[in-house]
Amino acid sequence: MCSESMKGRITLRRRKWLFVLLCLVLIAALAACSGSGGNKGNSGNTGNTGSTGNSGNTGSSGGNAGNAGGNDAPKEPLKLKMAITTGGAQYVINSPDINKDPYVLEFEKLSNTDLQIELLPHETYNESLALLLAGGDLPDILQTKGINTPEVTPAVDAGVLRPLNELIEKHAPNLMAKVPKESWGSARVSKDGIIYGIPQENPITNGTVVMMRKDWLEAVGMDKPLTVDEYIEVFRAFKEKDPNGNGQADEIPFSGRENFNHTFHFFGAYDVHPQTWKWTGEQLIPRFILPEMKDALAVYRQLYQEGLMDKEIFTQPGTVWDSKITGQGIVGTWAHGTVWGDQWQTRLQASIPTGTITIVPAPRANPDRPGGVYPIGSTVSDFIWAIPSDVPDDKAVEIIKLFDWFYSDDAPKNFFLYGIEGKDYTVNADGSIKYNYPDNETRYGEESMHQQWLKFTGPKYHQTDEQFILGRNMGDVILEGIQVAAQGGLIDDGQDIPTLPTVQARPELMWNGLWLEFAAKVITGAESLDKFDAFVADWRNRGGDKWIEEATEWYKTKGELLNKLPEWARP
Repeated sequence: MCSESMKGRITLRRRKWLFVLLCLVLIAALAACSGSGGNKGNSGNTGNTGSTGNSGNTGSSGGNAGNAGGNDAPKEPLKLKMAITTGGAQYVINSPDINKDPYVLEFEKLSNTDLQIELLPHETYNESLALLLAGGDLPDILQTKGINTPEVTPAVDAGVLRPLNELIEKHAPNLMAKVPKESWGSARVSKDGIIYGIPQENPITNGTVVMMRKDWLEAVGMDKPLTVDEYIEVFRAFKEKDPNGNGQADEIPFSGRENFNHTFHFFGAYDVHPQTWKWTGEQLIPRFILPEMKDALAVYRQLYQEGLMDKEIFTQPGTVWDSKITGQGIVGTWAHGTVWGDQWQTRLQASIPTGTITIVPAPRANPDRPGGVYPIGSTVSDFIWAIPSDVPDDKAVEIIKLFDWFYSDDAPKNFFLYGIEGKDYTVNADGSIKYNYPDNETRYGEESMHQQWLKFTGPKYHQTDEQFILGRNMGDVILEGIQVAAQGGLIDDGQDIPTLPTVQARPELMWNGLWLEFAAKVITGAESLDKFDAFVADWRNRGGDKWIEEATEWYKTKGELLNKLPEWARP
């Protein structure tokens, strides 16, 4: 709990912190919209295994909702203000009032809550979060990508977020018992032994795979590529042989989103993914300054010069990228969530009925070394939920009980798995479930609401039940994604590294600053690749060496930091 003296110290620290946050609002505008650990959304794959939970359960563990305790009279709904990203989901974006959405209303009934949701645009999430933090009028629950991000780290240091150790120990037995211990030790969740966030669960740690038009491969008479050279040959065939058969040279062999989002394939091939670190035995080094980066940049430059890569790859938002893939059907290769294959194919076929996709291994420079679009992630998924320090103590207790409820036996598994009874599923006389599997974009959006958007934490049944995956429309595509993902993935020795002092002061040292600017110039031909060594030297002189020094110290002391956690949270 927050004592009066602690609150006084927090107030003093905030004076300095608010100035830092106002500066970060400007800095956040430069940040790329990138994946965390490659977990850029996972499609629903639920288990058709009957009624494990009861959709009529209205009790939150700890007695927050309904008459869950069995003794007390029903409590008033817990009123909660929340700030949540749209996630780029069209269902959410197109909602006239998300607070009146039927799935939000059903969640409120089941959890005995009254949510007031503020939506943060996916495309400007970092900037919106920084503005929200700088404004000072925070919601009761804050959705973050981690307490170690540039937007949130100053807030943690200023005492703006509430430490959760004691609250969890006193009021959340299910969180203590069921959240993977590795998650509590993540720098996205805790700092110096203090837990500041409740993590989302991530059962599929290689969360992004390469997708390719299967019908195009068949049209040009080629097999799935594996090596970098094989990829380039396939791209050339896509460009030159009119695989969509419309007689126009409109095919885009390879596309991605702004700032390399979902476009890191060939950096992964050379093991120089710019968001990752390499432990050399002596130092922790950001991979974007390694010599092999020149090989990767040369491939991207070749793709750009030959017209094998989308020329708008540095600037186009996700909506434009998506439209090219599914609306126009002119993209041959892209990357996205491991278990989203069925959704992509369904949406593609709404525009191109004969269009099919397949999952292919990420390109490899060395056939014996797996590639990847993003590094293998941790057991922590996309978001971490934090409670601001100025939330009253009694409400903070109820919030923790709510998160504990997601892991409890009282959690309405049928809702999170199947949705709303009578609308999305029915219960047969023998207790089995008849589920209305999605077969159009609207139904996929509805499914995402109950399986993901409103599933703040807890087990992700829809990603782990093979029987239900196979029951889905095109479930074989989902299984293919899971199988291919299991065979690849990149290692990040600096996984979940916190935002260290040097990059708090000099954020341009991060991959999406000076390096991204240099890489874009090289790829488009505005800068010579021969300047790479000079770039690295300049980067080091600007503070890069100091950042490496801090990162190395963090790496060496990670074990000591984990030992500061409560015993129940230690990996």
